[in-house]
Amino acid sequence: MYPFANKIFLLLLLFLFLISCREEVIAPDTFVENVNDPVQIRDYNSFIFLLNADNFTMDLEVPSIFTSIRTRFSIKLIDYEDGYAKVTAQDNNSNQRFNYFAADEVIYDSELLDGYVPQNIKIRTYNFTGKLKIEFRKTL
Repeated sequence: MYPFANKIFLLLLLFLFLISCREEVIAPDTFVENVNDPVQIRDYNSFIFLLNADNFTMDLEVPSIFTSIRTRFSIKLIDYEDGYAKVTAQDNNSNQRFNYFAADEVIYDSELLDGYVPQNIKIRTYNFTGKLKIEFRKTL
């Protein structure tokens, strides 16, 4: 009888541990509060980049985890003051297949990337001041 009770006890402990774990959830229209501290959320077939910048320059190259030949790109840029942000996507042959240049307020813009699998996503900002949200998601 004791081995059965031990198993129940271990399962109960495991269950309590699992429900006590917490994952940060970022609401859809929320931007990060920390200035010049970009946040990347990478998942299978999705990539989200959030930035609250003040005169921020950076070059970022992120390998993607996409498997779909149809990807939806969306961007939101608010409180824009200065500088620019440039986003590019490359295919598996390192050919630039998509390019987006933002140097003004963008309430919401979206484009469909069709016919290739994005392998690398490059984000460059130069003396950029504003709040930026970039999203790549698999679409059907």
